[in-house]
Amino acid sequence: MSRTLITLIALCVLTGAGNCQSQNSDANQSDTVKALMNEVDQLKARLVALEAKQSQTTPAAQPEAAATPTPEVAVTPAPVYAAQPQSLEFKGIKFQGFGEVGWRANDNHAGQSQVFGFSEGPNGNFATGDFDLFLTSRINDKTLVLSEIVFEAADAQSFDVNLARMLLIYDWNDYFKISLGRYHTSTSYYNEVFHSGAWLQTLVQRPLAVQFASQGGILPTQAIGASITGKVPSGKLGLNYIFEYGTSDTIRPDINSRVGDVTDESNGNGTTAGLFIKPDWAPGLDVGGSFYHDRINPTDTGFDIGQSIISAHAVYTTPKFEFLNEGFLVQHKVNGLRTFNTPAFYSLISDNVAGKWRPYFMYQYANANATRVVLDDVGLRHGPTAGVRYDFNAYVGFKVQYDHTFRRTPLPSINSVETQVAFRF
Repeated sequence: MSRTLITLIALCVLTGAGNCQSQNSDANQSDTVKALMNEVDQLKARLVALEAKQSQTTPAAQPEAAATPTPEVAVTPAPVYAAQPQSLEFKGIKFQGFGEVGWRANDNHAGQSQVFGFSEGPNGNFATGDFDLFLTSRINDKTLVLSEIVFEAADAQSFDVNLARMLLIYDWNDYFKISLGRYHTSTSYYNEVFHSGAWLQTLVQRPLAVQFASQGGILPTQAIGASITGKVPSGKLGLNYIFEYGTSDTIRPDINSRVGDVTDESNGNGTTAGLFIKPDWAPGLDVGGSFYHDRINPTDTGFDIGQSIISAHAVYTTPKFEFLNEGFLVQHKVNGLRTFNTPAFYSLISDNVAGKWRPYFMYQYANANATRVVLDDVGLRHGPTAGVRYDFNAYVGFKVQYDHTFRRTPLPSINSVETQVAFRF
């Protein structure tokens, strides 16, 4: 339409120009043509203005709806099994929960694991496991309060309440973040990433080396104090640091006792320092380690023991693939005279196949001197674990697992079968 209108205007102008040429002298011809050309330019400008006005009256395309903000979650599991669920919020406090129901049977008649909520023996029995409530509340754009309350399964279907984490977190910037309160120690990668909800992890139970101390693990897994973490300027290497100072006060059950014996280690203040890298050029890779030191005075022993723990990890995780490897050396110096070393490790690999199925395999190892003051109940334990996890949806997963545990002679090996329904809400 615009080109046709311009053509007609030009023809009219040229026609007028021809008539003017026949009536005027050659001296005026040049001025007349210039005036007519100016008139054509003005008409073109008016046409452009009309087209612009017409385009403004055309209904504009509707903008896309804004994406719904992703809610905050307890942790980012590795691997990520599904999209995170919507959390419940009440007066600025966000709630999420995790639960589990399991069944287990084994051929260990001489041990005891009532503290886990299960009875020993080939007949097997059910237990609810831990029930975990995760709460967060943001004070401002840099300050957050986090709490994790766990109802732990104990003997005779009873439960103990454990304030697993309670933290006031201040996020100054990427290079300095401080948390004050009760935290999961950085003595292992597993302890930092996988918290109390069984849904978060691939396995039915945590490996022995990184099991919570209250359930027989060999590391101090909880402390009250301060934890500082952040990035170290390192370009694409992605170097990070962590430093913790706090009191652990570890109480461990004897995993070979039928009567529920426990050891109170009466820990002094402990220090943890660690470094790890998450390089930009290898998403999902995490390599690093930490050093932990404190002093313990186990009850009824009279010993003063220096405890040092060295850990190292190499981890590669994606939403589909998981490869976790950690090694530990737990050293105890009794009264400054005799030294006991306990090496331990686990290696876990899993892969998501056909969307909802995740088969997995793990081998774990721990070797504690049976004559030592602490961890004598652990002794030598090692063996394979094989299982599969099936996720019904983004909230409920089912796991079935077989374990074979070799123990130092004369203790027999243990075979066990476990199933678990883990869920979140």
